[in-house]
Amino acid sequence: MIPYVLLMFFPLLFSLVMFSKRNGKATVVLGGKSEISNHSCMLPVFFIVLISLLSLRDETIGKDLIRYKYYFEHISTLDFSEIFSSDLEYLYVLLTWTVSRFTNSYQIFLTIIAIITIVPMAIVYCEDRQDGFLKLVLFMNMSTFVIIFSGLRQSIAIAFGLIAYEFVKRKKLSFFLLFTFIAFGFHHSAFMILFYYPLYYVSLRKKHLWFIVPSVLLVAIFNKYIFSALSLVISFLFGEKYIATIDSTGAYTALILFGLFAIFSYVFPEEEKMDRETLGLRNFLMMAVILQCFASIHNLAMRMNYYYIIFIPMLIPKLFKY
Repeated sequence: MIPYVLLMFFPLLFSLVMFSKRNGKATVVLGGKSEISNHSCMLPVFFIVLISLLSLRDETIGKDLIRYKYYFEHISTLDFSEIFSSDLEYLYVLLTWTVSRFTNSYQIFLTIIAIITIVPMAIVYCEDRQDGFLKLVLFMNMSTFVIIFSGLRQSIAIAFGLIAYEFVKRKKLSFFLLFTFIAFGFHHSAFMILFYYPLYYVSLRKKHLWFIVPSVLLVAIFNKYIFSALSLVISFLFGEKYIATIDSTGAYTALILFGLFAIFSYVFPEEEKMDRETLGLRNFLMMAVILQCFASIHNLAMRMNYYYIIFIPMLIPKLFKY
């Protein structure tokens, strides 16, 4: 537990010291904006510490790391002509094989994965450094924070999805598709990134709640039937491993939380003042709510939702501006 406490403590302490040096004393404005929590160094320091933590973690941290160590050792013995015969996603196998040509250290491999995963997150999250502490608290309480400690392939896919998101904002469709394809090469669930582009630009306003709310309720009520049909389509496109058997996961808490965030995002802010990015991220939140409706019946739905949950810590602080 201590490393996670330090992960929050170091950025806050660093910002406190820097703020103190700049102003002569460290004063947090109660009831208003905290200048310390908005300090520009907080987010970069957090992600530097996070990369260090991921690089130094033992292979027993995260239930999948031991299995990934086996993959690393096995792939390192393959000839180049054999690497594309693996059942794993081709770009992950290619990356693993390439790294194994230079080192047989699994710890160094984890460090490289940590850098590839966290740097794109840091870049996207640091574009707006206001309310940095709130953003970090939200990020550490999302399931995407947990997955980066064990799910190496999907963590990389999420990172490339964030790069693809940057090209959505710039309306660079070709680059968006390129990085979506790269993300798909690390984890097949990354096809969910394809929905970023239309979702970002669709116009969903407060006046559309009469349609949005009943639609989400219908999805929640008939989630088993809808998910069964969708899983058949997905398994046909991406293989039998995506055939999903309905099972209860008990994942209801996150659905309630995301639902409350969605209500807040539509009811309280002044919608007419929102910029394009805030509106687009709010659409991503609604997608997260819909996908979370299926998470209670299969973990596959949660895996597909990681690509949208990652944006929630970016959205909530933005809403307070309005």
